[in-house]
Amino acid sequence: MDSAASLLEAYRRDRRRLLGFLLSAAGGHGRAVDLSRVDLDAVSADYALDCVASGAQFDASEATRRYFHDRRYPIMTNSPSRNSYFLLSRPEASGSPPKKVAPDIGLVPPAEEKSSRTRKHSDSSRVAIDIPEASNGIKDVSLADMSPQQVKEMDILSLGLPRLSTELSDDDLRETAYEVLLASLFVSGKMNFSEEKREKKPKFLKGLRSKTERSNAAPQMENYYTHHLDLVRVQMEISESMDILAKRALRHIGSKIVQGQLDVPCISLQLLSSVGKFDFPTERLRVQWQRRQANVLEELLLFSASLEYSMSETLRIVLSKLKNTEDWVVSVPDGRIEVLTIIERYNTRLSAAPNKFGLEGETYHWARSYHFNSRLYEKLLCSVFDILEDGQLVEEADEILETVKLTWPILGITQKLHDVLYAWVLFHKFAQTGEILLLKQTYLQIQKLQLHNDVRETEMYINSFVCSVESCGSNGALNLVDSAILKINMCCRRQLERYHLYFSQGNYSIFESMLNLLLLSAAILTDDEEEAMVRFLTCPVVLL
Repeated sequence: MDSAASLLEAYRRDRRRLLGFLLSAAGGHGRAVDLSRVDLDAVSADYALDCVASGAQFDASEATRRYFHDRRYPIMTNSPSRNSYFLLSRPEASGSPPKKVAPDIGLVPPAEEKSSRTRKHSDSSRVAIDIPEASNGIKDVSLADMSPQQVKEMDILSLGLPRLSTELSDDDLRETAYEVLLASLFVSGKMNFSEEKREKKPKFLKGLRSKTERSNAAPQMENYYTHHLDLVRVQMEISESMDILAKRALRHIGSKIVQGQLDVPCISLQLLSSVGKFDFPTERLRVQWQRRQANVLEELLLFSASLEYSMSETLRIVLSKLKNTEDWVVSVPDGRIEVLTIIERYNTRLSAAPNKFGLEGETYHWARSYHFNSRLYEKLLCSVFDILEDGQLVEEADEILETVKLTWPILGITQKLHDVLYAWVLFHKFAQTGEILLLKQTYLQIQKLQLHNDVRETEMYINSFVCSVESCGSNGALNLVDSAILKINMCCRRQLERYHLYFSQGNYSIFESMLNLLLLSAAILTDDEEEAMVRFLTCPVVLL
């Protein structure tokens, strides 16, 4: 497994280098392409080669579109016989090939198209999810049949959190979430970082077997948290070089704690003050990394914080200097220190503000930046899903969750928020894969919400996590917990109201589990006895 992982990382690294060389040398019309903001992992190699061969201008958006489009189909080879190809599915689980010749392709009447789709879902153990298209119409398709880019663009199963004001991508959030996890391990004293070279042991993906598999081999760990952190790193697709860079910069993060508190701006400032230009393997990585840190600080200090006008204008100026990656490199060290000192001073001033809810360990950014912190925590929770077997939980999911919980003091997560966010990511993954185990786990997580009896201050804090919900043609607002449960309820209702399209004797267990989840979520929501909640439950289903 270690050799397979090494080959995979080597392949990805070589692919990026080769694409970077080709496009930097001549991306079209003999002009070099600026790759500082191009994600080479999501660039179609065929498209890049076509541009180089034909001399056409390289278009990053078209390259990304081609990449996700090609992923939906098997990889073909250009053999003369035209009968060689790679399979996306497992042939041993698909049965024998059909004996009859495929019928000619012709125009399919709408009624026949619907009938064929019904048969498809009846024979499948995966349940489709209704997806709102660009128009006001509704189309029944399976999320598993869509490209990741399509799923993202259509904003399926959105919690309704306030949108980010900066250009932070999903990859940016994922990498920032991993840095927060590292900082929490260092501050809690659960992990120490040593740059001494040690003998490499086969540990990549060890323990990442699905729970359906059994193994008598137990991993031998030097350190409990170090081992599980490495599993999380692999799951979150963080490279070893960036992992070492972040660990080296954050190992003394405890000295940056302000008034006994640690928040995400403190972590970004520590990274910026500790990492130099030559710590990165490539200039492109440095530029992307610095822009990400600048966008994080801008999101949390400029757009999420409540600042006086003069204070915000000064902060806007210094952040613009940080975002100018070229000037930042050539500027004198004293100038960079001054910029970071000014930003740190503003964050310290915000941290000194009185706590809004009087909770133990509460920081300024708990409530002000809940939309950002919740997204980071979702990324961390998603590390329990096996990257090699879509829809499967890794064997050490429980241990990973215990490690992720160390971020609660930084991100402002409570037990109730953890339970509902974990239920949310489980259900979201079920919607993509149709794995019944995830549906049952979602039920168990939501069941835990009935056991919570939070004090008044904690309830007020959770109620400040406002999410938008659309129902009956109008927009409403609910707290994050109610929003997640309502969205799950709405999705289950839509499937069950059209049960004849999605369920049969072959997948009755999914029908039963979804019905149980619908009844449980409805019971929790109606316990609130709020007029708005009753209105949401009785209105036609509309997913954001």
